[in-house]
Amino acid sequence: MSFSYTQENSIKIASLLNRYPQKKALILPLLWLAQKQDSYISEDAMGHISEFLNMPYMHIYSVATFYTMFRLTKPQKRIIEVCRTLSCELNGSEDIKKYLDNNYSKEFEIIEVECMGACSGAPMCTVDGKYHENLTTEMIDEVLK
Repeated sequence: MSFSYTQENSIKIASLLNRYPQKKALILPLLWLAQKQDSYISEDAMGHISEFLNMPYMHIYSVATFYTMFRLTKPQKRIIEVCRTLSCELNGSEDIKKYLDNNYSKEFEIIEVECMGACSGAPMCTVDGKYHENLTTEMIDEVLK
């Protein structure tokens, strides 16, 4: 297996171990750290998490594939995630998605995702994981500079 967490992430994991009463509760944080570290979650990363938590690989895989925010393939472009749930839809996320598709699809992978928990800042999107809230189509060009 070729995946291992960076030293910085290993320190984060050590502190997480103290916060969770059961080791299996670390599945989501470990998947997040793997994705943040490598921009996706590889089979090797899932295997590493499986061994670390002493859980079957298929259980880790089933969690990683259940949630739409996890990527199992390395992105070829930078990623923009556009929230498509109700508060963002009501505030114009559909217009933002169309604007992005028409103007930035060659440079970015544009993905519609479910709620990212920033409803008070709707509409919102992330660019390479960084939140941008209260967006308008006029703001997109500035955000992407």
